[in-house]
Amino acid sequence: MNSRAAWMLALFCVARCGAALAHSAPNSFVKLSFLAQSVRAEVLVPESELAYATAAEGASEPFAAYLLRHLSAETPQGAAWKVDVRSFSHTTYLEHAYLSAQLELTPPTGAPSGAFVLIDDAVTHEVRNHVVIVLARGVDKPQLLGALQYPARRLAVQRPVATDSRHASRK
Repeated sequence: MNSRAAWMLALFCVARCGAALAHSAPNSFVKLSFLAQSVRAEVLVPESELAYATAAEGASEPFAAYLLRHLSAETPQGAAWKVDVRSFSHTTYLEHAYLSAQLELTPPTGAPSGAFVLIDDAVTHEVRNHVVIVLARGVDKPQLLGALQYPARRLAVQRPVATDSRHASRK
């Protein structure tokens, strides 16, 4: 077989077999519920990706402490929000093992709860191809607010406006 034919065969195998051999890397999710005085967040972090991040960082702290070091919120002007981890548990989501944390994010006095900057690099600071998907709950259906992937770690969040398609005018 000549070198050109070998090269073409190698490219064909990579194209056809690459997807089958690739590791399915799960994403993290931040699901936000907007309340009058605060925002509740469910944070889902895949255990496999968290293991890579903490091993690379040398972290051996509890998950809640790790999460508070890597996730925060602030007003658009830069004033810090209070972030409390209410609970966490192990769960399965999309056929992957996840740690699920329930957080309460509270704006500083006088700041609205519907507009803030989410700062999250809980896995992405070490696992550069990892993605954090941010969703809003409590509207007609979950709404994608954005995604974070290295080097991005800040996402401006606005409370989504619910729309009721049943009452939309038809033209």
